[in-house]
Parts: sequence; C-alpha cells; structure tokens
Amino acid sequence: MKKLLAVLLFVPLSVLAQIAQQCPQFLPNGPVVYQAQPGDQELCKTNYAVIHKCSVKAPVAVFEHLTVAAMTGPAKRKDNFRPDPQVYPQCSATLADYATVGKTHDRGHMSPAGNSTQNDQIMSESFFLSNMVAQVANNNRGIWKQLETWERDWASKGGDFYIVSGGIYDQGHPVTGNGLGIPTRLYKIIHERTSGQTMAYLMPNAPLPVADLPKYQTTVQAVEQATGIRFNLR
Repeated sequence: MKKLLAVLLFVPLSVLAQIAQQCPQFLPNGPVVYQAQPGDQELCKTNYAVIHKCSVKAPVAVFEHLTVAAMTGPAKRKDNFRPDPQVYPQCSATLADYATVGKTHDRGHMSPAGNSTQNDQIMSESFFLSNMVAQVANNNRGIWKQLETWERDWASKGGDFYIVSGGIYDQGHPVTGNGLGIPTRLYKIIHERTSGQTMAYLMPNAPLPVADLPKYQTTVQAVEQATGIRFNLR
C-alpha cells in the first residue's frame, strides 16, 4: 500500500504524453493537454485509449479511431461489465458502485460496443468500467444512442474518423456513497481527418428528447473550455 500511495503522489501534473507514445493511432495530431491530478491514468486498449480520473472513478476522455472494420466484424455484445485491472484499485469503479444508482443511471459506454465488433477481445474490452460513466438511462438509451448511430452512419461512408467522448464533472457534481462521480454533462467530438470536418456535441447528463440532438451541437473550443482538455483536433 505504501508503494502504491507513493506512485499516486508523484503523478506529474503536466501534459500527458503516454497515449501519444504507446497508442498514437488514437490521436491524429499528437498529445493532448490535460492537467493530471494524483491517481489519474492514461490507458491504452486495443480499440480505444482513456484518460481516467481517480477522484471520480471514471473517464474524462476516451479516444477512438473509427473504421469500417470496427463496425462490421463478427463479435457479438456480451455485457461482461467489470473493473479494469489497469486502474489503481482505489481509483476504480466497481459493479457495486453502479448498483447504487442502477434504477436511474446506466453504465454508459464512451467507446461504444457497436464500434468494437472486430473480435471478441475488443468487444470484451469495451465493457471495462474505465470506459463507462454513470449516464442517465434515458440519455444513454435515447439521444446518446442516436448520436452513436449517426457517427457510425457517417463513418460507414468512408473516411478517417477520430472520436473523443467523456463526462464532465462540474463543481458540486453528484457522488455516490462509494465515491463514484456522476457527470453533470457529456460530450463527443467527431473529427474526419481527410476533409478536416469536425462535429462537437455538449449536453446535460439528463433525460433529453432525441429530436433535440441538433440543439446540443457546439464547437471544439466550447468542449475544451468545459473539460479543461486541449484535444488538438483543430
């Protein structure tokens, strides 16, 4: 325990570069800028990368490189939600954490299962809790699902798509008794590198009509201001 605490205390409060070095395929323009706090981690998975925030036990940014192959493989959804073994134990969400809000909130994917069909390993990795936020159920199953479907429809037409999604934990955000933060807002940025076209969305973590999705379109700059992260997608 003493050794682990020492590791947490000396996490550098600087630009994060681990993702850019170990899984650069998710960052089209190099490192993002994020002021890390003790316990925060950068995690590389096969199909996505994560900036995981210890204080809320959840991701603040999940990066994907979306291809047609990612959406058209044979793997089927299996719902094997579980903690991520790469995350420090005291910083990790658990199934019990989500059980406390299960009547109103889902374990909301940031890198969707629908983007992870290449093989069973990739599909399974999409169910790590490090890829989840406590998302209002109506939001996850309605307007957010529509946004994910739209991004896949756009990517299916071809192109070179980079996507980043996450939760925003504004001051005073709810916290469960077990320390799981509930985001106040959600965001998604979809960047098509070949054309340079970028779409950004920022919405409350709340029940929202699906038809209102266009109302939540915004700019990358607005998302960067809300998150404190420089995504380097301009």
